[in-house]
Amino acid sequence: MNRAEIVIIGAGSVGLSITRRLSQLKKEIVLLERHSTFGQDTSTRNSEVIHGGMYYPTDSLKTRLCVDGNRMLYEICAKHNIPHRKTGKLIIANTAEEHANIEEIYRQGQINGVPNLRIIEEKEIRKLEPHVQAKWALLSPESGILDATALMGFFEQDALANGASIRYDHEVIGLEKLADAYKVIVRRQNGKIDEITTDIVINAAGLYADKISEMLGLDIQKNRYRIYWVKGEYFDINKRHSGKITHLIYPTPTPVSLGIHVRLRLDGSFALGPNAIYVDEINYDVDPAHVDEFFSDAQEYLPFLEKSDLTPDMAGIRAKLQAEGEPVRDFVIRHEADKGLPGFINLVGIDSPALTACPAIAKEVAEIYRNL
Repeated sequence: MNRAEIVIIGAGSVGLSITRRLSQLKKEIVLLERHSTFGQDTSTRNSEVIHGGMYYPTDSLKTRLCVDGNRMLYEICAKHNIPHRKTGKLIIANTAEEHANIEEIYRQGQINGVPNLRIIEEKEIRKLEPHVQAKWALLSPESGILDATALMGFFEQDALANGASIRYDHEVIGLEKLADAYKVIVRRQNGKIDEITTDIVINAAGLYADKISEMLGLDIQKNRYRIYWVKGEYFDINKRHSGKITHLIYPTPTPVSLGIHVRLRLDGSFALGPNAIYVDEINYDVDPAHVDEFFSDAQEYLPFLEKSDLTPDMAGIRAKLQAEGEPVRDFVIRHEADKGLPGFINLVGIDSPALTACPAIAKEVAEIYRNL
């Protein structure tokens, strides 16, 4: 049986960031990932946006970790040559109701400490984005985009250089609480079963974080840890329009998502997405029939688009704690000692803005670890 001081489950942006942070302590760390490489579920199937932090309630983990993560992520990207761009974001409004919504987001952003937010009108919008139709917009200058794969590659290599062990094609199929440790049961791709004994287990399993919690006897209904899968599809925009948009363009958000928005890429091309569909299975196909919904939504603020400009691009699945129709939930990041599981650090419902927040989440987990 293998021995480790810390086992981390899940090599997405959050699990890798935690591994990198804790590897600086020079502990015996093992990161386990069921796929053959990192970021295969959610971390590379999203808009790759660096969020500002103005959407979320002031006292939430999402706000604090997004605002801190925004600053930390730009510093990491600049220092380690990770491709990124501070594009700024426009949350647009064309009706009185939408204008009231962006004013509320502005007020929330001010309370949350998001810097340099402004509400601007059509004339200034036209100067910034000549091809966008909007009467008003909330400008968030600190929002941007990055190469999520490059970011995770940096986290991986830095953690390895610090002595961490990263084991791909290792799926966690069981967890057992021992007298003063944990036994982690792992199945390799070739079917071989391994066991690792560890002092600390950190659950960063994303879409499967509730299943990992259940392995240690936690009641996911009672604790409200059940993960709901929400699929988001993207449609690519014809490359002839590359360069026409330079900011992230978002509609006013809905209770389920931030809305079908412009997903800018670093090469100047862009896509639209994601929508939000609650699903019971993992399927990354894009339904071509949804093109009508995407075109209808986008044409309101991108009048230059034609329906033929849209082609199916990709899809991702988000891990949400709220069932369909329920209010948005905050991140769960906690030490489960009060549930009889000392040394089990649980991260559940780590959806947007987790990519932005990942370095701050890692700092939060490191603080929990230091206080064990």
